[in-house]
Amino acid sequence: MAGCGHREAVGLGPLEPLLHDDEVTEVMVNGPSRIYVEKGGVVRRVAAAFRSARELEDVIQRIVAPLGRRIDQSVPFVDARLPDGSRVHAIVPPLAVTGPYLTIRKFRRDFLTPEALVGSGVCTPEMMSFLAEAVRARCNLLVAGGSGAGKTTTVNALTCFIGEGERLIAIEDAAELRLQHEHALRLEARPANLEGKGEVSIRTLLRNALRMRPDRLIIGEVRGGEAFDLIQAFNTGQQG
Repeated sequence: MAGCGHREAVGLGPLEPLLHDDEVTEVMVNGPSRIYVEKGGVVRRVAAAFRSARELEDVIQRIVAPLGRRIDQSVPFVDARLPDGSRVHAIVPPLAVTGPYLTIRKFRRDFLTPEALVGSGVCTPEMMSFLAEAVRARCNLLVAGGSGAGKTTTVNALTCFIGEGERLIAIEDAAELRLQHEHALRLEARPANLEGKGEVSIRTLLRNALRMRPDRLIIGEVRGGEAFDLIQAFNTGQQG
């Protein structure tokens, strides 16, 4: 597994050892010479640094290029992911005043089960039992919370209560969920290309997913026009 993780991080320069450190949960690059990490819930600055803003920009390009995404002065911000699923956000000048900024929310290598969430104090056994019954009963659930609150981790755990025979479709802005089901489909939104064409939004993917006979739908982000379509799906009998 260590070798696999190394291959996934190749080309990320001084960030490589930070991404290999299992205790680091987030890496924050505030320009080429200021890098911070979150460890055990505490944010601290580390000695690692890029040689120049250009080197940092090259790393950002290497992250987004394989995904067909772009970042430049005309489109100075992007959401992406590393091959292991870690979430990446980058923003460059002119919006970033003191140099390119890069934030990486590391992907958990271990899959947290419902029992693990209870054991770690995230929720009580009674709360998990209630959520399990809600999922099995195909109730519509909304998981909300602040950044780093554990929304994705919670949704991952709750999918354990979905029957193996059910057809599950997940729609995300950047694919992060770790679905353990054999009959699971994953759809990922796509930004516009260099000509400003080809964008595929979560709203568009949701409309397509409703035509794919889903037993269950998981929407990774509901923060725009897709909220209306989601409510419409509830009204037309789509449950769970």
